[in-house]
Amino acid sequence: MRQETDYVAHHIQKIIGFFAAMRDFSATLKACNCNVVYYKLDDKKNKQSLSQNLLNVIKENNINKFEYQLPDEYRLDKQLVDFCKEINIESKSFSTEHFYTKREDLSLFFEGKKQWIMENFYRDMRKKHDILIVANQPEGGKWNFDKSNRNKWKNEVEIPKFKTFKNEVSEIKNLIKKENVKTIGNFKSKHFEYPINRKQALEQLKYFCEHLLIHFGDYQDAMHTEEEYLFHSRLSFAMNLKLISVYTL
Repeated sequence: MRQETDYVAHHIQKIIGFFAAMRDFSATLKACNCNVVYYKLDDKKNKQSLSQNLLNVIKENNINKFEYQLPDEYRLDKQLVDFCKEINIESKSFSTEHFYTKREDLSLFFEGKKQWIMENFYRDMRKKHDILIVANQPEGGKWNFDKSNRNKWKNEVEIPKFKTFKNEVSEIKNLIKKENVKTIGNFKSKHFEYPINRKQALEQLKYFCEHLLIHFGDYQDAMHTEEEYLFHSRLSFAMNLKLISVYTL
């Protein structure tokens, strides 16, 4: 929807990644015999507004109950809350289970505190969920190894090749251009190299664990003019798309 492409100027790779993943997910659901309503950006039925599109879908399919997953973004969260107040059918929201935390955990933890230090919140979460904790203390005796993550990469350790994918996105590129969507950055290839579905994401994760993870901690914060990613995985881009539904299907 233009609502989502236009509220800020996105990097063109982000829009291509979103659209490619959404189309792939739609095809996957249809292959599982799920009923799917999917509007492309230039679909005649697409009103370019989430609220208007939902109203159309509800009307055309005689839907009597609207259910949705809670968005991670405040803007969309508010829009859907307001939408549910306007419709005359029952509605219900569900957690996406994207995070260990609940929405109110952060505010409750820092309530009454003069210092808002995330490290303290992280430690509390470690204890609460028993993550690398022994007798209520960090396993290994340290809460973090931040200082160990600041090594400079001096070409002393070979960087493995990155695992890439050839997702054909020419149609999406042409669509973005045809619809005159304003973007930043450049994208000249006809193939999108990042994961766009669960299968590819798991392949990327496996490759990262087997080839990059061993040195990732040492050079986690390192940057180099001649190396684009060092030991970071391209999987991080896909995860940042927040298309968790694609990866957990």
